[in-house]
Amino acid sequence: MRVAYAGVAHSHPFVDAANLRARGALPAGVWDADDADRRREFAARFDAPVVASLDDLLARRPDVVVATPRTPRAAAVALACATARVPVFFNKTIAADAADFDRWRALPPAPRFTSSVLRFAPALTAFADALDGRRLRAVELHAQHDIAAFLERDRRWQDDPAGAGGTLVNIGVHAWEMLDVLVPGATADVLSAMRTTGDAPTSSELLATVHARAGDVPVTATISGVGGADRYAARVWTDDGIHELVLPDDLDGLGYGGTADAIVRLAHGEVAVDAARTAAVYRNALAAARAARGGGAPR
Repeated sequence: MRVAYAGVAHSHPFVDAANLRARGALPAGVWDADDADRRREFAARFDAPVVASLDDLLARRPDVVVATPRTPRAAAVALACATARVPVFFNKTIAADAADFDRWRALPPAPRFTSSVLRFAPALTAFADALDGRRLRAVELHAQHDIAAFLERDRRWQDDPAGAGGTLVNIGVHAWEMLDVLVPGATADVLSAMRTTGDAPTSSELLATVHARAGDVPVTATISGVGGADRYAARVWTDDGIHELVLPDDLDGLGYGGTADAIVRLAHGEVAVDAARTAAVYRNALAAARAARGGGAPR
């Protein structure tokens, strides 16, 4: 299997490439329009040929593309892959605002999907399976990832609400992906949201708390970028008690291995995440961001 890398804008494709290499995949090439240093680092680490354009990359006829461009480029990269008839997986994020999301939803059908790695976390899928058949009375989610790295000069686009969406989208998408695993296809009606920048020099927010309703299920999500270790957790109330999960803070525990397996299956025609589920995740993330930032309910 030959894998092309269309953008290496953040850390995830480096982990994907290592995991796919362990599964026998070969790099068909790497392209990135925005960061020549990261492109060179990726090429050297994985012995991937550097190509000058996305068209040149797709002309190499890879079996699958792992796409991690800067967020505003996502829809254009997806369209190019569809035109070339190459399956493509997108790392987060694929939309930072409603306009990006509209461009993504307007794409023609093609073998593609995007997901937070957490969707493939073994403990999360087992947790959801254990809850199957129970009536969920309330859900609490926590997605924590220190934003210090996103405040460095070459990574600030991730902290920018117009870049990767800032904390509420760039990290928040993990919380809403967890909700979609627990309550498939859930659309959250955001009731209230608050955020703070703290003392961090952030363009978005340091932390936010969102109160919402998914059907008749109350949902609370805390999305934070404070210092310290990552933490992705869920607490669910059912009639028989309170069920809690904290994901292991290691690559396989966070779902990177499962993501690589899903990419391999994509190369053979299996799309792991339905477009409607992706739409629900991003609709929720963007609704939360807009409410917390004072913009009201999104369309």
